[in-house]
Amino acid sequence: MVPVPSRTAIDLLHNLPIAAAIRESAWAFPLLEIVHIAAFAAMIGTVLTVEMRTLGLQRAIPLLELGRLGVKIALVAFAVIVLSGSLLLLSDLEGYIANRAFVVKLGLITLAAINMVVFHLRNSLARPDAIARAQAVLSLTLWLGVISAGRLIAYI
Repeated sequence: MVPVPSRTAIDLLHNLPIAAAIRESAWAFPLLEIVHIAAFAAMIGTVLTVEMRTLGLQRAIPLLELGRLGVKIALVAFAVIVLSGSLLLLSDLEGYIANRAFVVKLGLITLAAINMVVFHLRNSLARPDAIARAQAVLSLTLWLGVISAGRLIAYI
């Protein structure tokens, strides 16, 4: 009897029908990229608006209300980003995992998410103090890094 080689999680994911469909379709990957980038633009636009208000721009706009709306938009956009990004990842899981820019992108997203959670746990929308402003600058810096790393994936 010939032993059956063990299959890794990467092999299992690589062989999923949806992964094969994305790889084999002329349109699936580009359409997923469009959805991914459009959702990212919606999220970043929202984050930028709230962060700039946190930094003191347009003080006539109530930060708490703007932030509440921004959170709703950003969370929906982020869910679309995660779903589309996961499908893109399936197209070449091994290649993405080996790509330094992709790894950096995931690390920066993790840091940005932690920063966002801390921002909201400390109720920074209700008190845009120096810490909230520092977190806003950090958020913008991290998301710029995510954008940069995401673009570098194709070149590294």
